[in-house]
Amino acid sequence: MKIYGSLTSPYVRRLRILLASTPYDFENTNIFGSDREKLKSVNPTLKIPMFEDTDNTNLPLLLDSNLAFEYVQEVLDLAPLNWQEKNDLALINSCNDSLVNMMILKRSAVDTSEDKLYFNIQRERSEATFSYFDSKLGEGGLAEWNYVTISLLVLIEWAGFRNLYDFSKQKNILEFIERNQSQLGVSETSPVE
Repeated sequence: MKIYGSLTSPYVRRLRILLASTPYDFENTNIFGSDREKLKSVNPTLKIPMFEDTDNTNLPLLLDSNLAFEYVQEVLDLAPLNWQEKNDLALINSCNDSLVNMMILKRSAVDTSEDKLYFNIQRERSEATFSYFDSKLGEGGLAEWNYVTISLLVLIEWAGFRNLYDFSKQKNILEFIERNQSQLGVSETSPVE
């Protein structure tokens, strides 16, 4: 198995943690620089991760972290997600997409703190999502370490790493992050520039 992606991408990191106990290759890809044309030639979305199973020549290059997860889930015989877990993953993905867009806008010298509909929607989505998960964690939810909790941890750490959200008032989220630092692959894949 092989993952193409960056060391900072939250979508890539999810898969790296999921596969922490499984041998895989990782190719660091600079999607905003030298690898952009190569990426475009195989993935018109210009997004990472990309995933391939080098032992399965019938599998196309997978161009999305959720597709890669579904494949890994099947190959490694991981428990399928139930509907609530799928809903939680959809919330995580939506919030993650919003924050990625805000990061790209900031890198493009756009003032995302302005009172504009687009920015307000992204901030509102992030706040509502993190409040939902803080409450859920406070009620004892998300106790199992699986792809959903991996994705949540990765989103939270990435948002903090990029200074896109202040978690100082979300006690349950902070405890969740602290509690899961010893999970296999978490510290080894912490985002770095």
